Amino acid sequence: MPVQRLRPASVAALCVTELCALGALVVPLVVGLSLLVRELDSGLAPETRLSWVETTGALAGMTFNPVWGWLSDRRVRRGGDRTRWIVGGTVCGCAFAVTATFMPNLPLLVAVWACAQASYSATFAALYGTLSDVVPPADRTRVSGWFAAAATGAIALGGLIGYALLSGHFGAVLREPRASFVLLSIVAVPVAAVAAWHLRTLEPLPHEPAPVRRPADGPRGLVAVLAGAGAPYWWLWLQRLFAQAAYSCLTVYGVFFLIRRVGREPHDAASLVALVTAIGAATGMVMAIGGARALARRVGYRPVMAGGILLLLGANLVLTTATGTPAYVLALLCAGAGLGTYVALDLAVALAVLPHGANGRLLGYFNIARTLPQTVVPALGPAFLAIGSGDLVGVDPSRNYFAFFVFGSALAAVALVLLTRMTLPERDSMG
Repeated sequence: MPVQRLRPASVAALCVTELCALGALVVPLVVGLSLLVRELDSGLAPETRLSWVETTGALAGMTFNPVWGWLSDRRVRRGGDRTRWIVGGTVCGCAFAVTATFMPNLPLLVAVWACAQASYSATFAALYGTLSDVVPPADRTRVSGWFAAAATGAIALGGLIGYALLSGHFGAVLREPRASFVLLSIVAVPVAAVAAWHLRTLEPLPHEPAPVRRPADGPRGLVAVLAGAGAPYWWLWLQRLFAQAAYSCLTVYGVFFLIRRVGREPHDAASLVALVTAIGAATGMVMAIGGARALARRVGYRPVMAGGILLLLGANLVLTTATGTPAYVLALLCAGAGLGTYVALDLAVALAVLPHGANGRLLGYFNIARTLPQTVVPALGPAFLAIGSGDLVGVDPSRNYFAFFVFGSALAAVALVLLTRMTLPERDSMG
């Protein structure tokens, strides 16, 4: 019997939408917000201002992600599809992202950016749910690899666009930090509309009837769904959380790290962060498209996922005492390759262990493991940066980046240990 495969056009519709919607968040998170918060009138340190914006925004996205997943599940059960959440999320996200560029003070910027991330979480929840609706089981690894490549590609595209804007390649007018909020968020709207038009033509996969009654909506139903997800799902969820958090440590304060450790000017530091992030993510995209899957086919999931996490661990260790640009570049390249290797496989495993009946909701919670570090790391970051009398090395040792990257290394180490508690395919047997 031939292996069922999703059509290339359908894979492209899912992946390009993920690429543009996530890219609309990546550019501000990597460089744009760092430059904006420096211009605000506030008595807080720039890192602390950035932490308020990113923590609140990620918390909003994390809170609403399962809500959108639950609502899209209801829509599918009633014979519809999830496309209205894909389009609505990108439209509202674009509106709030553009509005954020005009906020005159920190509290307003925090509130509007939270609305932007909450809106985009609807897009991501619907995209993940659509994967479970239309991807045949035998084709999960291939499609998950491309989808993971789109996620890492969004970082690469966002970083490249941020670099091009800040370095003046698009003209002096677009060199302003505010332009980084606008370009991909506007592009994402027509992309989502075209993708939604295509995805509405797809037939959902037939599923075997559930052996038990589907959990009711509401708190009791939520508890039943979460309890029924099973230990394999939750061990994978925890590992994704720690791996993503280790990566977040490497990117959240990149601009300020180069200012304080290396002594670069803010605009120059932002351009470098954007460019290096783009190159590192492009490396990760290559791994997500086929490199990680090819390795998994030969040696199994466990050693390949471990390799990806080890690269994240090594990158954090390098930055504990790095004082030069080459070390920073090396760390970000390792981080991009490591994240791309890991995420190429973890989504495929998640799709394999999900029970039928609540896919959108459970994948919404799985996506929280990607967004929660955007809350936890910026929230805890200022505490680590304030430890002791300051940094061990650097031009401006007023913030303890050594302690912060030791924290990032510990997160990666925990993700590595969690591999011992997980049951994974020894070979790539999922297509």
